[in-house]
Amino acid sequence: MYSHIIFDLDGTLIESLPGIAQALNNALSAHKLPTHSLDAVRGFIGDGSLVLCQRATKDQPESLQLAVHDTFLLEYPKAWKAGTSVFEGVLPLIAKLKSMQCTLSILSNKPHHFTTEIVDHFFPDSPFDLVLGQREGIAKKPDPSGVHELLGELDQSSANSILIGDSTIDIITARNAGIKSLAVTWGYHNKEALLAVAPSHAADTLDEVIEILTPTHTPAFRQPAELL
Repeated sequence: MYSHIIFDLDGTLIESLPGIAQALNNALSAHKLPTHSLDAVRGFIGDGSLVLCQRATKDQPESLQLAVHDTFLLEYPKAWKAGTSVFEGVLPLIAKLKSMQCTLSILSNKPHHFTTEIVDHFFPDSPFDLVLGQREGIAKKPDPSGVHELLGELDQSSANSILIGDSTIDIITARNAGIKSLAVTWGYHNKEALLAVAPSHAADTLDEVIEILTPTHTPAFRQPAELL
């Protein structure tokens, strides 16, 4: 049984794409640059806000990319509440895991102050024992530093820990940290790409996540049904 569950945030627990896209496009417009569709922005997400802005301005000079990022950081606080929601079924999942006495944590590449603010807003009963976003001077995922910090701070072992996320970055992070991974396929990253990096488990639905995490489940890779 996995008794320490590490969650990614965006695309795993919350639908944050609309808010991110709104803030990004506002920042781009402020600098008289072309905006992007939701589908395009979906492909930019996963490596933190700076890389998000760099991908959205890939043909622009670095100075302009940095300026767009600065503006995005000003725009996102205005946009995220209207453009963010918890995926259906996540709250019951969290409640079930807490009832199983699991230790829960979050590791995100979203800037730390946005990560904690959003988690506090959508999970006001504080079910997570530790929440870590991207912080200056701390390497982001797929570097394993964040996982190691969680394990140390929460007195957990690599043997009982699993990282759940919607991106290849999450799967590679878990591998780099020496823990198991669970790829969820409802998020922002391509399903085939997720399977190509060989997660320990994969799930199409939250019900499948519960099956994998319950004590009676024998850990083994599970291919999403529609890909079989």
